Amino acid sequence: MKKFMELWIFEWNRAKRFYSFLLAFVTALQAYAVFHEYHFWKDGYENYRQQNYAARPEQYLQDYGYLTLEDVTNNSFFVFSIMTAIFALLFYAVFIWYQDWSGKNRFSFRLLSLPGNRFAVYAAKFATIWLLITGLQVWQIGLLYLEELVFSGLIPADIYREIPLQMASTSASPLALALPSLFSNYLLFYTIGYTALTLGYTFILMHLSGRWKGVFLAATLAIVLFAAMLLFLRTGITTRLYAEEKYWMTIAVSLMLLLSGTWANYRLLEKRISV
Repeated sequence: MKKFMELWIFEWNRAKRFYSFLLAFVTALQAYAVFHEYHFWKDGYENYRQQNYAARPEQYLQDYGYLTLEDVTNNSFFVFSIMTAIFALLFYAVFIWYQDWSGKNRFSFRLLSLPGNRFAVYAAKFATIWLLITGLQVWQIGLLYLEELVFSGLIPADIYREIPLQMASTSASPLALALPSLFSNYLLFYTIGYTALTLGYTFILMHLSGRWKGVFLAATLAIVLFAAMLLFLRTGITTRLYAEEKYWMTIAVSLMLLLSGTWANYRLLEKRISV
């Protein structure tokens, strides 16, 4: 546990600059989205008033409806900030491994030579990614409250309508994927997500342990898993299941793959990977 905590703190210290820049970038884009949406509405509202000189706010609401925080979260700059954060974290999830196994004086030698279980190296990197994801979620929740406060202050009270933050994103938006409004969706999305991360790390460790041979084995494993999934779907079993049964079956299969991937990663680090 001591080795894990030391490595976790070390990985966090390495990620701080990247993470601080990412948070600042997301915050700046979303702040711009708030004011961009406000000016877009303001220009449209002024044009509407000019064309309908005697129009009252009630008439405007009949034609265009209320403004809500959802207008901000659907803004292209807001969507871009979420997509950027997702891809940046995906990039770092891969980079966190290859930064130690590249270069002439590879840092991986020191990591794997430390006394104690090698699995602590994997656990520290995985926990760092978890911390970055969770921290970004908490940061985003805080931003949503702040954005609602600012946006509601800019828009006239008779045109703006407050909505629960859970309703601030449509089901098809990246925000709904990154920050689901329902706990059931959160459990499903992030169980699948962390399972995919675990299997992704399995492929990375296979590459690091076997180089091109590892790449071939990883690609073969990916094809086998994909083919098995297709064959399972072709059996038609899922069509005879209720929605709740499909939900829990997906959770169960994901957990099985997560545990299998974790065990494979442990074996690769302990028995196969070298520096």
